[in-house]
Amino acid sequence: MKLGRLILIEVVIVLVVAILALGGYYFYYQGQHYVSTDDAQLTAGLVTSVALAPGQIVGSLPTAGKYYKSGSTLMKEKVSVPAQGTHPATSATVDVTAPVSGRIASVEVLAGQYVQPGTPLAQMVGWEGNTVVAYVPETQIGSVKVGQAVDVTIDAYPNDTFPGHVQAIVPATQAALSILPTTQSSGTFTKVTQRVPVYVKFENPDNADLYMGLSVEVRIHTGS
Repeated sequence: MKLGRLILIEVVIVLVVAILALGGYYFYYQGQHYVSTDDAQLTAGLVTSVALAPGQIVGSLPTAGKYYKSGSTLMKEKVSVPAQGTHPATSATVDVTAPVSGRIASVEVLAGQYVQPGTPLAQMVGWEGNTVVAYVPETQIGSVKVGQAVDVTIDAYPNDTFPGHVQAIVPATQAALSILPTTQSSGTFTKVTQRVPVYVKFENPDNADLYMGLSVEVRIHTGS
């Protein structure tokens, strides 16, 4: 084999080893300093506005997607006022107000519709803050602490990174909090890595439009 070819092979081997070493160090560094997961989404409170008295929905209805402040008027309801003493029974129009500050997710009634106490009128997504729930594997949750910095990337805005911090760690796994928690029956046991919900509060300096349930990726700075 010619000397030139041997040198070329040695150079290639050295480059491959260097690339593998750099790649290994990169993943080692990432694993030691960050906990990342794409099993995360934007979360918010879904609140239902209900009728408090029997009556009829009158006037205009709220607009889906529009933001309303807590206490602002969503719609109006005509209710009956019973007779009191010498005052005959009459009717009055009352305001149905927003129970929280947020956006209208859906309107459940029509103008002119008669309702009873407890009838759902509208659903609101309450944005009291920009919050993500991320599900961290149990094998990594020991490195996560409240207050740690977090990089939040929302799939709808892939070129933007939203700074945040760990707000809370739920003291239970996702499976334990399920309505129908998984139980092991007799037979073959299959171990499944559990995930722990972690709440992340983040900043939205450019007021990007956010929607409950959007897919998110988080990178928690564990600094270990």
